[in-house]
Amino acid sequence: MTLPTWYRIHAIVTIPFALPMVLIPRWLIELITKGDVSPLAIDLARLVGAAYLLITILTWVAAGELRRRAQVILARVFCVYESIGVLVGLTIHFDANGDLGRWITVGFFAVFALGYLWFGFVTGRLEPATG
Repeated sequence: MTLPTWYRIHAIVTIPFALPMVLIPRWLIELITKGDVSPLAIDLARLVGAAYLLITILTWVAAGELRRRAQVILARVFCVYESIGVLVGLTIHFDANGDLGRWITVGFFAVFALGYLWFGFVTGRLEPATG
């Protein structure tokens, strides 16, 4: 697998979460949690959905439009972002052990963190910048 393919996979996996979070956040929150949905939760879900849309666009563009050096640097940035997502998810979700949807979300962050660790730091060699 190549880094551009990984970026496309990330975009394809993220869009089914991003669009419902922006367009129908109450439904999505009720689907993946067991708790009540407050107006604040709906607003925050829309903000997170907007961030996911940005990530979807960035990963899709990175797959085809960026040079290798920029792709590797962006992979390193996404590794940090996804790792923070895992840590935040773990601190939030310890109170919800039976809530499978939340653990699946943490799992997605972990998978992408490992992928970006691989492509950004293990196999990602930075050539000197030119020009």
